[in-house]
Amino acid sequence: MMAFLNANIAFILALFLYGFIHFFNRWIHRQNGWIFIVALILSAMIFFIDIPLISPIIDSGHVTLAFFLLVMTAGILPKKSIFYKKILLVRGDLAILGFIFLVPHGIVRLSLALYGYNPTGLFASIIMIPLVLSSFMVIRKRIRPDRWKKLHRFAYLAYLMIYIHLGFDVSINPNNFYLLVSPLSLIFHLYFILYLALKVWMMIKKKKGLMPS
Repeated sequence: MMAFLNANIAFILALFLYGFIHFFNRWIHRQNGWIFIVALILSAMIFFIDIPLISPIIDSGHVTLAFFLLVMTAGILPKKSIFYKKILLVRGDLAILGFIFLVPHGIVRLSLALYGYNPTGLFASIIMIPLVLSSFMVIRKRIRPDRWKKLHRFAYLAYLMIYIHLGFDVSINPNNFYLLVSPLSLIFHLYFILYLALKVWMMIKKKKGLMPS
């Protein structure tokens, strides 16, 4: 039971994060520069200092997943809902913070990914680089809105890579190839199925003109 809870801490963190965003989203957006700096310092510190409670959840990837869960979930929420409106203001900020906290998680496991073990996490990270950079408002303003939207469609590919990374144990090493379902990731399997179903439903409604773009 504890192993299952430990494997799904990100969902609990995401709920707490949303609670904070619900009340302080405007403050977060106004102070995003300082928040990014604090996140960078914290991410760098865990390479040199073992901070109780904080280091393990950052290093394990739970913090970065919590941010990306909110970014993903915003994409399937009704646009008139209070949840969507609260997250929308800081969605780009959440993506940037998620990537910042992804760096220590990725660096520690880089050798494993290059060896062929769960490399989808590395693939997702590479895909996210232009998406995160273009989430900075100073860069976004220089990109035409239609091109920005086309670029950010690659986020769906990144989400798929994240799903494979978390939902399966994968090795593409020619000497040790396997693909196993991770039983501890049951909640994430269910979340991704729900996300995919709602996203397809929204796309169908949008195509029929029943939902605003």
